Amino acid sequence: MGRLPGEVRALTPKETSELVDAWNAAQSAASGELPPPTIKDLEELEARYG
Repeated sequence: MGRLPGEVRALTPKETSELVDAWNAAQSAASGELPPPTIKDLEELEARYG
């Protein structure tokens, strides 16, 4: 998240809401709602990173 605990505690209600919305969006993206990579994607990653 990149914020120190004191910074999180000092957030305004609007900032807190925005942070929660962004966190939830990031968690949705990581929760399997995205399709798995294709074979082509995997081959491109392997070619790029070995």
